[in-house]
Amino acid sequence: MQPTPRTITRSDPERVEIEWSDGHATVYSARDLRLLCPCALCVDELTSRPLLDPASVAQDITQADFHLVGSYAVSMRFSDGHNTGIYPFRMLRENDPAAP
Repeated sequence: MQPTPRTITRSDPERVEIEWSDGHATVYSARDLRLLCPCALCVDELTSRPLLDPASVAQDITQADFHLVGSYAVSMRFSDGHNTGIYPFRMLRENDPAAP
């Protein structure tokens, strides 16, 4: 069974921390999340090829308006105006920036 978030904390505009049901913790920077965006503006829907140029994302980007999408994902708005990404919990766990 896939672990689910126990708590999701937006500790500041630059970080999101997730504590998972299996005790694991994941910390994402706002930039990590922006680069991971799975929306159709950032990833080609047919080929899954990334469309977002990492160089176009500011190092000091922040996020706001963090909210749950049903019981399976989160969404947020970034300081660059981007707000169309829906981040499924499974994807967040699988793309933990601290994972080996």
